[in-house]
Amino acid sequence: MPERFTETFIKGLQPPAKGARWEWDSELTGFICRVFARTKTHPEGARTFYLSYWLKGERRYRIGSWPDWSVTAAREEAKAIRKRVDRGEDPATVRRELRDAPTMQDLWERYRTEHLPRKVPKSQSSDITMIERDILPHLGKDRRVCEVHHGDIVALHRAITDNGHPVLANRVIACASKMFSLALKPMQGEATAWRDPALGNPCWGVEFNQEDGRERFLSTVELAAVSDALTTCGTTPAANCIRLIMLTGCRPCEAMRATWAQFDLPGFWIKPSSHTKQRKVHRVPLNPAAQELIERLRKSDLKSTDHLFEGRNPGKPLPRLDTCWGAVRHAATVTLWEGSANPKVAKLVADLACRLGRRPTLFECQAVAEQREVTLPVGVLDARLYDLRHSFASIGAAGGLSLPIIGKLLGHTRTPTTARYAHLADDPLREATEKIGKVITGAGGDGNVLKLRGGK
Repeated sequence: MPERFTETFIKGLQPPAKGARWEWDSELTGFICRVFARTKTHPEGARTFYLSYWLKGERRYRIGSWPDWSVTAAREEAKAIRKRVDRGEDPATVRRELRDAPTMQDLWERYRTEHLPRKVPKSQSSDITMIERDILPHLGKDRRVCEVHHGDIVALHRAITDNGHPVLANRVIACASKMFSLALKPMQGEATAWRDPALGNPCWGVEFNQEDGRERFLSTVELAAVSDALTTCGTTPAANCIRLIMLTGCRPCEAMRATWAQFDLPGFWIKPSSHTKQRKVHRVPLNPAAQELIERLRKSDLKSTDHLFEGRNPGKPLPRLDTCWGAVRHAATVTLWEGSANPKVAKLVADLACRLGRRPTLFECQAVAEQREVTLPVGVLDARLYDLRHSFASIGAAGGLSLPIIGKLLGHTRTPTTARYAHLADDPLREATEKIGKVITGAGGDGNVLKLRGGK
């Protein structure tokens, strides 16, 4: 006959010879204890409390083992579970689903499969770094996706910001947000999402750090210095690749991965959707200088593979341009110092060139400048390779091209992306209105003056 569970009763239960048997409490319906046979770990036989209930079949919810759970504590827990069952919940199923719930590592694998292939290689590399270096270590690989809350994401953003990387903090949260957006949708063959849509995306509402847009446009003089510096680099694949970026305003990754098949149509560069950021085919006309560069490459020995600019690994495109671009910036900066309007700077370079019998390097100029206590201008040392693209657009805007035309050349899909050049497009209009104003007010001095009312 069932008896009311007490500490004495549970302790005195005799374990079976093998396997396990169930004991039922006489007071609380469904409150049971499972007694196991003796083992080396449990010479007196282990005892575990459960609650048995009926919900579309019998369910048994494991409460915990004795004596970790006292009889009184186990009974109170059983009563609480019973109340949940009476409300229509299924605690055993919920626990099982929670135990088997996808982890952050699972979400990372899903992101790698479903979303990462849609991004360009550079963005893929950036995402992998942020996820494996920042997101997973902070949130935990084994952390269940459904357990991550808004406070965890805020703490992640703050930690990266406090480490001196405010912009990176924004990028990491943007990447995490995309990961959790996948968790709000069921995978193929699944009935439920990995994260309850009622919980939402934990990244929503995070206050991003202020980002000041970096606008660096190389002047005509600076571009000429860069062009001269490229001449000193010869016709290496890296130097030619930078030339193509300058002449077309393309993204560096588009130039590095360019293939000869993309230039089959004379006078045009047909960029495939897999190579463009907007994921659309981009058909852009080439100016005469760019066409000349392409034809020169066709006739050279460099056209040995499918890629315009082959890297050191045969059959592979250039992996990076940092080394060449660094050398170009150094040489161009020395050229700018050589023709500087500051006599101290120009004399410093001239004296050093005379003494060395050659053009000095950037580091040699900096060493002498420190001795003479001369402040050298920054030149183009602060210019990024991507700034060549901005400069291409700025020349077009200053030359009177409309923003839609510039956007078409650059492959922009959103008008706000091109709007950064709006103030440059105003320059020709400003020059025109100043000329008109001079004629109207007589400032031109040619006698053809339109007198303003009230003027003398």
